Amino acid sequence: MTLLPRRRSYAYLLWLVGGFIGAHRFYLGSYLGGAAQLALLLYGVAGLPGSRFGLALVLPWMLFDVYWIYRRMKQQDGAAVEDGEEAPARQRARRAGTREAKEYDLAALAEANKLQEHFVAAAEAEDWAGAVAIAEQIVATARRVFKGPHQNLAMTLCMLGQACYQFKAFDRARASLEESLSIGRKIGMPAEDMDIARKALDLTLTGIAERKAHGAASDEEGALLNLLEDRDARYRDALAQGDLPRAEKFCAEAVAASRRLYGGADRAVVLQLASYAELCRRLQWYDKAQASADEALAMIGLLGLDDSWRRGPTNTLALLHAAAGRAEEAEALYKKTIAMAVAEARGGSSDGVVRAFNNLAFLYAESGQDAKAELCYARALVHLDKLPPGEGDAELHSDMLNNFASLFMARREFDKARPLFERSLDIQQGSCRGISQAAATAHNDLGLIAQEEGDLRQALMHFKRTLLLNQICAPDHFRNIDNAQRNIDSVSMVLATVARAARMEPST
Repeated sequence: MTLLPRRRSYAYLLWLVGGFIGAHRFYLGSYLGGAAQLALLLYGVAGLPGSRFGLALVLPWMLFDVYWIYRRMKQQDGAAVEDGEEAPARQRARRAGTREAKEYDLAALAEANKLQEHFVAAAEAEDWAGAVAIAEQIVATARRVFKGPHQNLAMTLCMLGQACYQFKAFDRARASLEESLSIGRKIGMPAEDMDIARKALDLTLTGIAERKAHGAASDEEGALLNLLEDRDARYRDALAQGDLPRAEKFCAEAVAASRRLYGGADRAVVLQLASYAELCRRLQWYDKAQASADEALAMIGLLGLDDSWRRGPTNTLALLHAAAGRAEEAEALYKKTIAMAVAEARGGSSDGVVRAFNNLAFLYAESGQDAKAELCYARALVHLDKLPPGEGDAELHSDMLNNFASLFMARREFDKARPLFERSLDIQQGSCRGISQAAATAHNDLGLIAQEEGDLRQALMHFKRTLLLNQICAPDHFRNIDNAQRNIDSVSMVLATVARAARMEPST
């Protein structure tokens, strides 16, 4: 008969508490030995002749059985393997395997703890992209370790959801937080932990609603929309600082983001293309400017938009034709721009109308058609007078007044030019305290007028102001700075000559 598997620990326990009656031998299947030990014990306690000798034999036999139990267990393990049964040795191997598995799980948990430290560091640095990536690794480890609903898994999912919310990945945040709450309800997670997950989910749902209000239906669209807004803001900031190359970089990225976001023709794409075309024109990248303006106009036609959308790209194309010396094409486009601007203003006045007339007037002045130029500048001035004081594009208003005054300067009509330059300075003083390139131009021409009229001290004052403004506003324009310095030197030399002559005259 094959014995069932025996455990070494039980055998030694029976030897300790019942060795005198052979309990350990009966347990290990040595029934004759057990019976012999029991008989010796009974004979020893019966008080028969030689009973003490029987008791004396039991004690050394028990000491021998310490080794005998070891041998018996070893033999039994070998017999169990031969019979195909799961011997105690195999049981021990299986228990060892279980311990190894537990050690592997503990190692995985230790790894997760290290990842949590990295997650906290990323969150403190507000590196939410890195925090999301680390949290995803922690969740994957938790799933592998616990293999089912567990509080640690629920909390790591909550942590991932919060990181996704900060990263504005609202759909992923919602899925993680909802799963966290589901696990929490199944296992009876503490109320304070459930409250954390619920509050995070409420914030996430609010973020989804705001994202939809901005026109983004998914995380990907939301990310592209944020990228577009960021690049557009950076572009405008660089443009305000006069850094055109940096502005072009951000504007190009805004165009690319708008194409990806809307997947084709859209009003937002038109706006970005129009801005990029005008910026490339200012950088004298004429091919890129014309390509972007043409694409914007084609998209406007495809979308069926009105003329208010056409005005910007059309004006850019007109400026490109003017720069290339194609005066007739530029004139035709400028006239279209004027008509669009007037229609957009509903017959009234606006910066668009002032700009359109100023551009056409400048074209006429450059081509020697002074009468037409004066007429267009006069109409631009009429529309400027109708605008509320202190409102609108101050730079545009000053440029138009300077251009109109320069037309009179060329004809030496100083009385007409002076009030226009002074009005330009007043506008710049109100908008930027007179620190601008437009103000430098006005001071320079007022200095020339004063020099022509013989008021050298007034001329010197304007020329010094021109030099200072050029050094502040356009330090790279060495030609303007040199001209201002030469004007100062010329007037100063004349004043010094006059002063020296006055000192040499005899007093009367």
